[in-house]
Amino acid sequence: MAKSSISQHAQSGLVPFPLIPRQWEQYMDVPFVIPALTFPWDIFRSIEQEYYRHLYDSLREERINRSEETSNVTKSALGLELPTPTEQADNTSTVTRSRSGRKPHDFMPMMRAFELARLLYVESMAESVYLQVRSNPLFAEACGFTGKLPSYRSFARFDDIMTNFGLWDKARQLVVMFNLKQGVLDAEDALVADTTHVEAEATYGKQMKICGHKEDCNCPTVPTDDNVGIVRKSNAVSYIGHKVSLLSGAKGQLPLTREVCKGGEHDAFTLLPTLERFKSEFEELVQSVQYVLADGIYQSPKNQQTTKDVLGAKLVAPINPRGRQDKPSDVRGINMVDRYGVPHCIAGHKMELKGCDLKKEQYIFTCPVHNPQAKQEGLVCPQHKHIECCSGATQGRVLRVDFSTTPQVDPEFPQHSRTFDTLYDARTGIERIIGMLKDGYSLRRVHKRGRKAVEAHVDQAILCMHVMAYCAYAQTGTANRGWSRSRLKRAQQNE
Repeated sequence: MAKSSISQHAQSGLVPFPLIPRQWEQYMDVPFVIPALTFPWDIFRSIEQEYYRHLYDSLREERINRSEETSNVTKSALGLELPTPTEQADNTSTVTRSRSGRKPHDFMPMMRAFELARLLYVESMAESVYLQVRSNPLFAEACGFTGKLPSYRSFARFDDIMTNFGLWDKARQLVVMFNLKQGVLDAEDALVADTTHVEAEATYGKQMKICGHKEDCNCPTVPTDDNVGIVRKSNAVSYIGHKVSLLSGAKGQLPLTREVCKGGEHDAFTLLPTLERFKSEFEELVQSVQYVLADGIYQSPKNQQTTKDVLGAKLVAPINPRGRQDKPSDVRGINMVDRYGVPHCIAGHKMELKGCDLKKEQYIFTCPVHNPQAKQEGLVCPQHKHIECCSGATQGRVLRVDFSTTPQVDPEFPQHSRTFDTLYDARTGIERIIGMLKDGYSLRRVHKRGRKAVEAHVDQAILCMHVMAYCAYAQTGTANRGWSRSRLKRAQQNE
């Protein structure tokens, strides 16, 4: 990054990054170099301290378990009486050890490795991260590893602690709030909700025992994965996987929060937990939200009320006909009212919504051929049908339709209005977010089982996207979700 660029961003209120060290300049086009060296990873210091506490507790528990196993094996070999479970618990509570000892592996290199490995287009898991560190000296150095590299067991333990204690979730919230403070994100009046699926490394319906008995027994069984389900994309395509509901800003187009559901969960039922999670995580953003944009599957009176109760906002979703059929009309000049609630004239044209009469509870439709405010280029109306429909009126036909005639239309925000179309155009941004998370941030498949593992998997992908967006914003002034060297070059050329 040029010095002039840094000074310009400093004047604009951005936190300037130090220049990339000279020895790294030749590797600027490698995806992980810029975020590894320039992102302020110190914002995760609170996560680091919490991680070390859980690490100490887990290591202590392992020592206690090993001590008990060794003691029981010795006593069994000597024919001595084994302690009862109560006595074992009492003995466990008295075992202590100082926190001094061999220093654990540093937190920050581990975290950078798990996050930045996603940029190498490998399926993210402890094994693949470990192999990248061991086999790619450039990646290991960029992440901050020095001296003897950690063993695979250390990587697996790191992943387990971060997952089981919800530390990836806390890290995701930290980076979102950090980007908000830095101006990478803004508080928006419109959010976008949508669902996707994450393929699972599991067999649907498979059970396992947790009793530990090697011989056959009648102990109860539990599912190998408590969150897996059948995700049906069509009559011919289905997956064994998990369902993930995402919420992003309509303009910022960066994911803010997520909710993990069972694979077979209906999309419409995911809205409530997703909005509640957003409110609990980012309560200061709720006040600015006026609209929640979503697909037609979400459109229902229940979800409308849910959005209003949780966020005080309006759910903006297209009409879901839900099995309704086109209805013939006996009104002069009108052929039918289709299942979306739009009248069709005898010339075969869809009439345009002009407005609503809230006092009379009626929609007002007008002619798309002759009305100058609703006229559509290319539409014509034969003269004899024009006479039959509206007696040759200069501005064409005006038709009133009672709200009760088309209950599928939302009277508070009619889906046939141009205002709705303008606002709803921003919804497609979340589809690009999902595609980028899957193809660029290794979200497509999760290899560990259970809801916690899936939540951690999604949190890591979202966190990595926010890291890249911040780096792009600091380098170019634009928060790109997928930062690239070519964008930086174009920005410098424009300067």
